[in-house]
Amino acid sequence: MVSKSPNKQRKAAANASLHTQRKRLRARCLDPNYINIRNVTIRVGDEVEIHRGDFGHPNSQKGDKGKRHGEARGKSGLRATVASVDTGSGNIFVEGLTHSKADGKEEGIPVHSSNVVVIKVDDSDPIRLKKLQSRNGGDDQ
Repeated sequence: MVSKSPNKQRKAAANASLHTQRKRLRARCLDPNYINIRNVTIRVGDEVEIHRGDFGHPNSQKGDKGKRHGEARGKSGLRATVASVDTGSGNIFVEGLTHSKADGKEEGIPVHSSNVVVIKVDDSDPIRLKKLQSRNGGDDQ
């Protein structure tokens, strides 16, 4: 029997294997090619749009808007491709979403996968496309 205890659930999620943690990095899919698919696993190369969080507001990169500043988060945000995925922490890094460190170098800002929506799926992996087509309802669509 699986436990309902929250601390055991958190412990199981933290101690899960990396291939299991990678499958948990999912987001809603709004790709017009896959209308029957609700969500997909986020990969490098997918085009995403940030909908929630501090960077959900279009002007939040300037530092004057966003949740941390007491302003409304807004309806639309940054739209770019995924640069890297960190399965251990459950965050993704999006191109163009950076801040400068103390030594002047640019560093990516982590975004949780639940705060983004996949706009366009990367089509470089034929095995992934075949699986998505079968989930979408076959090749006839």
